[in-house]
Amino acid sequence: MSLERHSTGEVARLIYASAPELFQLMFGLSAIQHLTELVGRSHNRFSHQYIRVAEIDHRVIGIATLVPTAHLHENADFLDVLNFGQKLWLNLVQRFLLQRMLQHDYPPGSFYIGNLAVAPEHRNRGIGRQLLSNCMAEASLVSSTLFISVDVNNPRAQKLYESLGFQVVATRAIRLFGILIGSRTLSMAVRSPSQPQDAPSGM
Repeated sequence: MSLERHSTGEVARLIYASAPELFQLMFGLSAIQHLTELVGRSHNRFSHQYIRVAEIDHRVIGIATLVPTAHLHENADFLDVLNFGQKLWLNLVQRFLLQRMLQHDYPPGSFYIGNLAVAPEHRNRGIGRQLLSNCMAEASLVSSTLFISVDVNNPRAQKLYESLGFQVVATRAIRLFGILIGSRTLSMAVRSPSQPQDAPSGM
């Protein structure tokens, strides 16, 4: 994503739309404002350097983040953007909820696709699938493993990911006030087109 070409606010609103309940829990009423600031910075998982966009007539209509898993927990920008009370609250949310709902450990050299979102008026046109395919192609250049998470209550998204070749590798969920909340993690190994296939065993 180019900061010169794209509006950070427009992108932040799409990031927010990918998981509004989660962002409300994390940042409260200032969620979009904080996400806008984070998009414009370089040391957090929502940074412009990790965002891939779909656009029509120079307007962003879809986004996906492609983050090296080594940088998923980079939080220097959070320390600058949030005040003391907000940082304390976010730490509590991460410790008591997010640690139980999301996978946090990934193998070295892998990538994580996050915050996939398409503007409502452009959904059901294959844009989300194309964003995912572009992320897969980019990760294949370094023959890596891709991870993606899906809400346990979103079978439609899970079906999309599985149709592209992802497989469920973990489920983390808790029951809160009688409601199951959490996520399933899916993964896929992607190879460079120039990498040879495994040689057959035996003679």
